[in-house]
Amino acid sequence: MRGSGKWAKWGVWATFLAVMSFGCSPLTTLGFILHRDEPKAAQYPLRPATGPKHEKDQELFVLILVDQSPGRPEFAGAGRELQTSLSKRIPEEAKESKDKLTVIAPSQFDKFKMANANWKSMHPAVIGKRLRADVVMDIHLGNMSLYQSGTANQLYEGSAEVTMDIYDVTKGASEPMHHYTHMHRYPKSMGMVSPSDVPEAQFKQKFLDQLAVDLARKHIDHKVSVSVASGE
Repeated sequence: MRGSGKWAKWGVWATFLAVMSFGCSPLTTLGFILHRDEPKAAQYPLRPATGPKHEKDQELFVLILVDQSPGRPEFAGAGRELQTSLSKRIPEEAKESKDKLTVIAPSQFDKFKMANANWKSMHPAVIGKRLRADVVMDIHLGNMSLYQSGTANQLYEGSAEVTMDIYDVTKGASEPMHHYTHMHRYPKSMGMVSPSDVPEAQFKQKFLDQLAVDLARKHIDHKVSVSVASGE
């Protein structure tokens, strides 16, 4: 029986070496081997702690609003791109955690804006109520950059300051139930990425997609192993 234990250990190390041979990072490999599936609770859950919509089996409608400070031309339209990416990411993450979250399509908000010229002066919770949302994620993007400072745009280093307010529309609250600032950096691991290797549009899209992942996982329970593998 002692021999079987020895072979089991050799099997673990063989798996480790096989995964490493594909170029995976040590953290990703460790997550793969340990296969940790315990859930990580959302830091800022979208569901209210009490009320008719606090249970995961009750469908919760989420409205995502994104605006951005004026900035560099390469970030023109970044707010809409993040809104679209997050609208897709949240249902994907929610499905994994068996949470019934439905995001109101950005196209519905577009129709609302066309029908309400004064929409910018409306409180986010008021907009949410008009669009029959239960929760509103009000996001502001600021201090956005794609390039490492002092490199004359020769090296990428994406960064952004995200301010998030979450409003519980079901309770008619004018004050957010969650408020926080998220400093986003991409890529997270150390390394140099050059525009000669990756086109700017492609890097920008990856930057915003990773931001959508990071924000979604602040609000939805997810597996620890997934976080480790993604480099969180």
